[in-house]
Amino acid sequence: MNAPELLLRFIAGGGLIVIITLLAKTKYSFISGVMVLFPAVTLVGYYFLSQSVGTIQLKTITLFSIYALPATLIFLLVFYLLQGKYIVIYTLLFSVVAWFIAASVLIIINHYLKIVN
Repeated sequence: MNAPELLLRFIAGGGLIVIITLLAKTKYSFISGVMVLFPAVTLVGYYFLSQSVGTIQLKTITLFSIYALPATLIFLLVFYLLQGKYIVIYTLLFSVVAWFIAASVLIIINHYLKIVN
């Protein structure tokens, strides 16, 4: 990865954050809730995974991602419920801990039940 590509990625990521922030200040602020969930990391992650694993393994990884969606839901629920009770940094920290616990439980369940191989 060269310097211009890094700069372009930096600007694109920062631009997305600026757009989300500006959108949140309009009467359509609820749309920023969808924009926050834009799958930027997922896009990049699956692109590079597709370069290093075969189609069957990539399908298995994708299926497990679908199976793991409840962990994201738990993150969002904890974040929603703790807003106003703690400062944002603690709310985010507790939400990440809840996500980690949920993801760990899903991995353990999958290990024993072999839902996704």
